[in-house]
Amino acid sequence: MDPIVLSYQTPDHDLDVVARHIYREGLAQRMVHWKNISLADEMIYLATCQRATWIFWGGKPEMLNFTDAHIKRGPHAWTHLLSLATGLESANVGDREITEQLNDALKISKEMGMSGEESSAVVADVIRESRRLRTELGLADGTASIATAALRHLMSALSVDSSILIIGFGPMSQYIARRLHEKGYRVTLSNRTESKVGKLANELGVPTIPLEVVQQDPQNFDALITSTGSVTPIFTYNQWKRVSQRKPLRILDLALPADSEPALQQLPWINRVDLSVFLVETDINRQRRIEVSSQAEPFIVGASQRLRKRSQDRTKKRSMLSARETLSASWDALEEEVKNMKALTPDQYAAVQELLIRGRTLSYRALVQGLEPDTHLKNVAEILRLDIS
Repeated sequence: MDPIVLSYQTPDHDLDVVARHIYREGLAQRMVHWKNISLADEMIYLATCQRATWIFWGGKPEMLNFTDAHIKRGPHAWTHLLSLATGLESANVGDREITEQLNDALKISKEMGMSGEESSAVVADVIRESRRLRTELGLADGTASIATAALRHLMSALSVDSSILIIGFGPMSQYIARRLHEKGYRVTLSNRTESKVGKLANELGVPTIPLEVVQQDPQNFDALITSTGSVTPIFTYNQWKRVSQRKPLRILDLALPADSEPALQQLPWINRVDLSVFLVETDINRQRRIEVSSQAEPFIVGASQRLRKRSQDRTKKRSMLSARETLSASWDALEEEVKNMKALTPDQYAAVQELLIRGRTLSYRALVQGLEPDTHLKNVAEILRLDIS
């Protein structure tokens, strides 16, 4: 079964448009709604800082009426998923975070009962094939997209002994925390649910701080990196305008929607940089992405054909198993019916039993071989010992 991919993503759509279709709160109810309206058999919803993507199996996703969304079907859906997983659709070509994000999206869909065998098999196939493609295309050392741009920005602006607060517990926040800690920066972790960052804090040997404390006062940090799933800003001008004069604070807001109000830039001690700046910084990769994509096309097309064939084989196998079960149940019921026909003589009963055995064999043979009508007729004649020449 071919997937159907519906998406909003930069740079094809404005960042604000993408942000309007990134859902985190009430996601379970939304996914049930999407699946019911689209009549899909399975679905996955993937949201990152650059895209909102729905992957459907079966149904009619266009019934969701997502205006101006890109929709891809058949071979185009397969090539899109492979390009996505290989990092060719990312702002930073070769982005490796996307495979982890795909796995996380699948896990969430499974927990909500939205996905099953086919979606699991497709994601596994796509990720496995994307790793092979990365090697063939020279992207095996692909970088971590926005996170890499943010790290480069921060390390060029602050000395190694700087104190940095990282808020959020997504893959990007964890990646940044590990890299900064490795470089020798003084890292502190925070999250709305503090227990979520506790394990990483213990692993790195760094402190944590309650988010509500920082919301009232940014303490003595040199930089604050935030990337949470909040639908409204968690740092506002009204909260911090009462803070007395302090040393400069650099805010790197990597969230979509933003975690910090743009008005914070009015405070003389704040230097705020948001996601749009890092997307602009990664524009230099677009020409490289175009070049690599043109080189990748034959590899992507070949890989998509292989994955599509595997999917078709899985669908055929499932259909075959279902048909065999239905067929077996039908013949079992017929045999039970014959057992209750008390009026039959022993010879008649034996003849009917032989006919049933031959009929079961023929039906299984026809199912497996996909025989043409003329061949069916010949087999029926064989069973009934008729001359049709």
